[in-house]
Amino acid sequence: MTNTTTDTAALLLDLEAQRCDAMKHGDFARLREILHPGLTHVHAKGQTDDYESYFRSGGTHVDYHQVDRSDLQVTVLGEAALMTGRQQLVAVRKDGSGTVRIDSRVLQVWALHEGRWRQLAFQTTPLQMSVS
Repeated sequence: MTNTTTDTAALLLDLEAQRCDAMKHGDFARLREILHPGLTHVHAKGQTDDYESYFRSGGTHVDYHQVDRSDLQVTVLGEAALMTGRQQLVAVRKDGSGTVRIDSRVLQVWALHEGRWRQLAFQTTPLQMSVS
């Protein structure tokens, strides 16, 4: 890896940590900065959101208690990058209908947009999922 590629990978790992932190704290303003306006977000059950629908549905109906990433790998491809890894998520539904636990593999695409990196696509594939 070149220094530029290594620096970009480190920046993307930091942005991913910020994304997870913003989810846990319900910081939708920060999420709007991190997510790309052309976002495609595929949830664990297969439903798909774009940028606007993500903020109407995605994290607005749950309180995230845990969003932990591990085994992250970043491949930088010029002005785009691929990130893969594991995600452990625990979220409590605001309507009181249960706590969701998802252990999944995640594929993300990051892209340069107006001079900064933003998450363009997110696909989660659950390995284990439960609602209690």
